[in-house]
Amino acid sequence: MHNTALPPWLADDAQLELSFKKGKQPLSHRRWPGDPVPPIEEGRLQRLANDIPSRYQHIQALTWDYETCTAEWRQAIAQAVGYVGEAKPAMPPRALAALTRLAEDDSPELLDEIVQLRGVEYATEVVIERQFITVTHSNLQPPSIVFSHPKKAYQYGFRCDTYHEFDLRLRKHLSLAEEAIWLRCADKLIRALPDIELNRKPFIALLLPERPDVANSLLDADKYASRSSSEWLKAVATDPAKLAVLEQSCWLDVFTDCQASEMCDENRYGYSACAALLREQGLAAIPRLAIYAHRDDCGSLLAQINHPQAIRLLLLVADKNKPSQQRVSTFAKKYPHAALAAVAELLALPEPPARPGYPEIAEKKRPQQQKKREESWRMLLRTLLNTHPQLAEQVTPWLSTKAQELLAASRPSMPSDVTLATDRSCLPQILRSPPWRSKKKKVAPPRFALTSLTVAPQEHWQPGEREALAASKPACFFNNLPLDERLASIGCTIVMQELGFQSIEYLFHQYTLCGKRDHFDTEKYFHRYVWWGNACHALQNFDIATLLEAWGDYLVKAYNPNDCWNLYLLMQLPRERALVAWQGINAANFRFVGAEYALSILGTDALPGLLLALQHRPKEIFPLLTHLGATELALPMARVWRRLQAHSQLARQWLLQWPEHAAAALIPLAFDKAGDSREAAINALRLLYQEGHHERLKAVAQRWNEPALWTKLEQLLTQDPLDNYPVRIPKVPDFWQPTLWRRPRLIGTDQPLTDDALEIFGEMLRFAQGGHHYGGLDLAKAACQPQSLAAFVWDLFNAWQTAGAPAKDNWAFQALGIFGDEATVRDLTQLILAWPQEGKSARAASGLHLLTRIGSDMALLQLNHIAQGAKSRPLRESARQSLKEVAEARDLSEEQLQDRLTPTLGLDDPQTLAFDFGSRGFYVRFDENLLPVIYDQQGARQKSLPRLRAEDDQVKAAEALARLKGLKKDAAQVAKRLLPHLENALRLARRWTRTEFQSLFVDHPLTNNLTRRLVWGIYAASEPRRLLNAFRVAAEEEFCDGQDDPIALPEEALFGLVHPLEMDDATRAAFSQIFADYQLLPPFRQLTRQTVQLLAEETARSELTRWQGKSTTCGQLLGIRSRGWWQGAENRFCYDVGRHRLILEITPGFVHYNMDAKAPQRFAAIRLYDGERPAAFSQLDPQDLSEALSTIEVIFRG
Repeated sequence: MHNTALPPWLADDAQLELSFKKGKQPLSHRRWPGDPVPPIEEGRLQRLANDIPSRYQHIQALTWDYETCTAEWRQAIAQAVGYVGEAKPAMPPRALAALTRLAEDDSPELLDEIVQLRGVEYATEVVIERQFITVTHSNLQPPSIVFSHPKKAYQYGFRCDTYHEFDLRLRKHLSLAEEAIWLRCADKLIRALPDIELNRKPFIALLLPERPDVANSLLDADKYASRSSSEWLKAVATDPAKLAVLEQSCWLDVFTDCQASEMCDENRYGYSACAALLREQGLAAIPRLAIYAHRDDCGSLLAQINHPQAIRLLLLVADKNKPSQQRVSTFAKKYPHAALAAVAELLALPEPPARPGYPEIAEKKRPQQQKKREESWRMLLRTLLNTHPQLAEQVTPWLSTKAQELLAASRPSMPSDVTLATDRSCLPQILRSPPWRSKKKKVAPPRFALTSLTVAPQEHWQPGEREALAASKPACFFNNLPLDERLASIGCTIVMQELGFQSIEYLFHQYTLCGKRDHFDTEKYFHRYVWWGNACHALQNFDIATLLEAWGDYLVKAYNPNDCWNLYLLMQLPRERALVAWQGINAANFRFVGAEYALSILGTDALPGLLLALQHRPKEIFPLLTHLGATELALPMARVWRRLQAHSQLARQWLLQWPEHAAAALIPLAFDKAGDSREAAINALRLLYQEGHHERLKAVAQRWNEPALWTKLEQLLTQDPLDNYPVRIPKVPDFWQPTLWRRPRLIGTDQPLTDDALEIFGEMLRFAQGGHHYGGLDLAKAACQPQSLAAFVWDLFNAWQTAGAPAKDNWAFQALGIFGDEATVRDLTQLILAWPQEGKSARAASGLHLLTRIGSDMALLQLNHIAQGAKSRPLRESARQSLKEVAEARDLSEEQLQDRLTPTLGLDDPQTLAFDFGSRGFYVRFDENLLPVIYDQQGARQKSLPRLRAEDDQVKAAEALARLKGLKKDAAQVAKRLLPHLENALRLARRWTRTEFQSLFVDHPLTNNLTRRLVWGIYAASEPRRLLNAFRVAAEEEFCDGQDDPIALPEEALFGLVHPLEMDDATRAAFSQIFADYQLLPPFRQLTRQTVQLLAEETARSELTRWQGKSTTCGQLLGIRSRGWWQGAENRFCYDVGRHRLILEITPGFVHYNMDAKAPQRFAAIRLYDGERPAAFSQLDPQDLSEALSTIEVIFRG
C-alpha cells in the first residue's frame, strides 16, 4: 500500500551523492572525468629499462630470449632491447610496449608522460600491444630474460592478470579525451578484443564504462564468464540477467583495496571501482555487491545510501565482522526510516535470506545463526521504535502487508506503571542522589610546577632467567661464534639468510631458528639484486646503517613485508654495533624475533630502542618491561593499569616492582593539568599507596622540597572512593535502551529500579576503565537482587554486541565481570568458545578475563573447560595462563586449584534447588553420577524436564524452567570433570591434609555425594605411600573402618583414595559388602579395579614382552590417552612416572587427525627409561606400574 507522497528515503532512480575516502576517487567516466591530469615532469620514459645492466651486474653475458615470438614482435623486441641504456627516440607502439614490459614499470606516471608526448591514441595502441607480450626473468644457467606471448586460454586469475596500473590509467585519459578521439580509441580497443587472451578481456571492458554493451557481450560467452578475472565485469556490466552468472564470483574481491606481500595479489582500485559503479548505475548496482558488503570499502559506501535496499544488504552481513555491525548502528542512527523499513520486511519474511558470500554457514549451524540474526534484528526494531515513537506511522505506507502487521504488533505500548510503585526511599543513596549530580562541584587538585627527577634505570631478572634464555635452542645455535668468525666459517650467503634475508617466512621460523640450514638458497637466487650485494658488503664491514637500508629494500623488492630480523644472531655483533642495530631496527619499525634474549644481553642500554618497540608492537613488548625499571616506562604502565584490562596485571606488577621509578615520574603528572595522563598517574599512585608504599611515596615527594606537596598528595590518594569519578560524564551510546531490558530489582522490596535510577546506574557503568569500576556500583550491587542484575547486564551486553561492540563502550562488556552470575558464566563460555572461529580472538581473550574476575567456582570450572577443550590453541593457552594466575593469587599449586573447581550447584542453599511454577513445584536431588533428578511436590520422580502448562504462572514457570535447564547443563559439565579428576587422583596417588580432605570432600555439599561411595586411606605424613588405615565416610559424616566401626582421623596424617593393591583381600571384601548393604554404587571402579602385577623375572628387566605381537585398533589406542598415556610420535605412546618413562611402540603407526579407527596396529615391547637410559621395572612403585599397564591389559582382556 503506497500513498502519493514521496518515501522518506531516496527514490529508486535517484543519482547517488557519495563522499569518498581521503585520497580516493571513483574510476573516471566521461560523465565524471574529474580533474585534468597535471603536466608531468618528463624523463621517466628516457630512463626506462636503463637499470637492467645494474640488476644483472654479476652476470657477464645476459641472454635475451624471444625466439618463440612472432616475426613482427621479434623485430620490435630487438629494437626495444637496443634502447636499453640509450636515448629513447620516438618508436612504434609495439616496441614501446615491449620496453615497458621489460622495465617492469607499471606506474601511471609513465602513461601520463606517454600521453603528454605522443597523445591518447598512441598510448591506447601501446596499452593494446602490452596485452600480447609478457616478460619473465629465468634463473636457469645461464640466466636470461624471456619474452613470450600469453596463451589465449590462460587459466590463472591473479589481479595483475586483469590490469596493471599503467594500463588502467588509460581510462582516465579516455574520460578526458575529445569525443572524436575517444571514438577512435574505443574502436581500436573493441577491434583488438577478439585476439586478447581470456583473462585480459575484462580489462578492455573496464576501460570503456561508457560502453556497457562490451561487458554484457563478454558475459554472453561461458568461456569468458567462467574465468576469475571476469569478476571485474561487475564494475561495468548492466544486464542483471547476465550478471547472475557472476553472483557468487568473488575470488579476486574486486571491490576491495588489498595490499599483499605478493604484487600479483594487490588491488589498489577496489574502492574506486565500487564507488564508480554506484555513481554510474545507482541503486541498480546494489544487488551485485552482496558478497562484498561486509568489506570496509564496499560497506562504507553502502552506509551512505539512504534506501532500504542498502541497509537490507548491511543487515544480511552484519554478523560477519565487527565493522559490519557498527555500520548497521551508524546507518540506523542516520537513516532510521530506511532502517526500520528494511528490518521490518526482513522479519516479515517466512524464511529470511541466507547470509551472502563466504564463509558459508554449515547446515547444522544455520538454525542457530538465523536465530541470532533474528534476535539482533528484533533488538534493532525495538530500539528504533523506542527511540523514535513516530517512526512506525511514517514508514507504514511503504511496507508490505505482512511487514505492516509485524510493525503494528511490535509498537511499544504506553509506558508501564510498574516502576511508579517503587518507593524511592528504598533505593540506595547512590541511586537517588549521586555526588556528580549534586550542585557542589568537584574540587580540582592543586597545581605544582615540579621538575623531573632523575632515577637511574635498573634491570631485574629472576635467578636463572638469563641463563635459561642463553640456553634456549636459537640462542645456543647462534651464539656459538662471534659474528666475524661465523662469516669466515660459513660464508656471507648463509649468514645473511640466518639473519632473516629469506623468501619464505615459515621456513625462517620453523627451520632457521631451530638451527637447520637444509632449506637455504644455494642457487644464489638473491644475488641478482642490488640490495643483496649492498647487504653482504655492509655485513662484512659491520656497517649497520647500510645493512638496515638494504633490509628495507629487501622487504619491498622481494615482497616480504613480514620478514623478521634474527636478534639471536644480531646480538653476536660487538656490543656498540648491536645497540646501533637494535635502535635502528625499532626506529624503522622492522619486525624481529628474540627480543627478550636481546634485552638480557643489552640490559638498560636497550631502553631507547625498547620504547620505540613498545610504540610499534605493544602486545609483543609489554610483557618484557618488568625486567626494566625506568621513569620513561611509568606513564605507559599507569595508562595500561587504568585502561587495558588484558594487561592490567602486568602493569600492576611493574608498578609494585619499581615504586621509586613510578613515583618519580607520576607525582608531577598528578598535579599537572587535567587529562588522561593525570588520571592515570593518580590511579597508579593510589595503587602504590594502598599496597603499602606510602613511605616510599613520601620520600620521593620530599625530594622536590615543596612543604605542602606530600600533604596534598596524600589527600588526593585517600579521597572517598565515591568522589573518584571523571569530571566529564561519558556520553550515552545509542544502544543504551534500559527500558527495553529486564530491570534490576531491590532485595528487600522486590521493586524494580526506576528509570532515573537506571540512568544513574548507567552513568556509573560508564565510569569504568581497564577493569576498574566505580565504587558506587558495589553499593548498587548490595542493594539489588543478584539474578536481576545479571539479567540486566546480559541484556546490556547483547545490545552492545548488536551495535557492533564499539571499543569505546567496552564498559558494557566489562559489566558482566562485575554482576555476572552462574547463568552469565554459562552463556559467556559458549560465546568465548565460538568467537575465535568468527575472527574475534581479542574479545574471547577479554571474556577469559571476565570469567577470572567473576571468580566463582563455576567461572573457574568454565575456564578449565576452555583450557581443555577449546578449538583455538591460543585460547586454550590463554585460559591455562588465567588459571595459573588464579592459582598464584590464591597461593595454590595448579593441582590444588583443580581440586577446588567444583561448584556447589546450589546444594549449600536448599531454596536454590526448589523450582516454583506457580501452581506446581519441583525440587532436585543428585544421583551417584552427580546427575540431577527432578521430583514433584508429592515426591514422584520425573522422567524429564517439566513442560509449561496453561495454569502455571507464566513468568515464574519460565524463569524456573530456565534455571532447571541451566542446572542440568552445569551438573553434566561438573560430573564430566569431577569423576575423571577423582579417578586420576587414585591413579596418581594424590594426598591431602586433614583440613583439605574435610573441606574438599566431606563438607562440600556436592562432592560429598561421591565421597561416601569411595574407600579412603590414612597415610603417614612422612611416607605418603604407606597406608595406615582404610575408612569410608558414612551418611552422618562419621568415619568408619572396614568393620563399620567409627574411628577418629589424626590431624597430622595425609589422606587419599586407596588403591586395591594397598589392601588385602579381606579388607577389600569387607568394604565391598558394606557398600552393597547400603546400596552405594561407586562412581568408578575402585575395589574391583583392574590391576597388573609383574612376575619376578619381568621386574628385573627393562623390557616387557607379554603383549608383543598382539594387535588392536587405532580407536582403542586413542582411548588410552584418557588414562595417562600420550602419543609421542606416529608409532609411539608414552606414559610418565616421575622421571621414568614407559614407551610402547606400535606398527605401522598413525596420526590422530588422519586415521581409520578400525585400522589394525601391532604391539611391540614396552620399555622403561630413566632419562635416556633403560631402567628395570623394579624401580617403579607397583601401584604406578599397575595403573600404566592395566590400561593395556583392558584392551586385550577377554
